[in-house]
Amino acid sequence: MAESATRTERPSGGDALVRPDGSRDSAAHPASQFRGRGEHAIDDKGRLTLPAQMRKALQGGGCLVVLDGRPVIWDEPTYQRAVDELNARVADGDLTSAQVRAFLANTHLVSPDTQGRIVIPHAVRVEADLDRDVVVLGAGPRIEIVPVSEDSLEAFAGVDDQVVEILDRAF
Repeated sequence: MAESATRTERPSGGDALVRPDGSRDSAAHPASQFRGRGEHAIDDKGRLTLPAQMRKALQGGGCLVVLDGRPVIWDEPTYQRAVDELNARVADGDLTSAQVRAFLANTHLVSPDTQGRIVIPHAVRVEADLDRDVVVLGAGPRIEIVPVSEDSLEAFAGVDDQVVEILDRAF
């Protein structure tokens, strides 16, 4: 029987999955879920082929929503945690139920077909200004989709020097 994981707070304030024996479940770490990037094309029917390494987590379905003009995709369990967090914020008075309803109403279910394609609804393509060519980014707990442009290609071309310095000091 598999051990269940429980959430604990890290000193940095981020969530970490820890097994009952205290060991970390690194496979479930949010940063491990979606990684990498690739240039892809949205076909005439609005279908986008996801990179192979990103498809597995979406086999049970996922949720697509535009946040700050950028389409993001979460797997279903991550999306459910996001909705739970929003509902908790409603209970705390930080958000209104109308704000959460608008988020839910603008969420689209996606599920890769046998060729690893998902449909990007027309409304999402318009809102996010997506044409044919896009960059698909693994961003930890989510996938982000951005239009291909000189700026987007340059922005994701390498690891920022500040990140390198932090990692050099840490390891």
